[in-house]
Amino acid sequence: MIDANGRPITKAALKGHLATYNAGVRGSREFMALPRALVIVLDNLAVGKTTYLKCQDGQVQVSRGKDRLIASSL
Repeated sequence: MIDANGRPITKAALKGHLATYNAGVRGSREFMALPRALVIVLDNLAVGKTTYLKCQDGQVQVSRGKDRLIASSL
């Protein structure tokens, strides 16, 4: 996963991005700062499905639960 500056993000940064995404305030300044590719991947993740995101320091498993929130293996 690449951030807005073109550099790979770390697992810690991804954890913060997922918390912002789960907050659900789409028009906020914090949400607009999320990497666009991350938002596209997470928006298209169906309930009960899992995907993997590659970070600078490893791979992270991400899934969408029945409550429509994103959970990760961090």
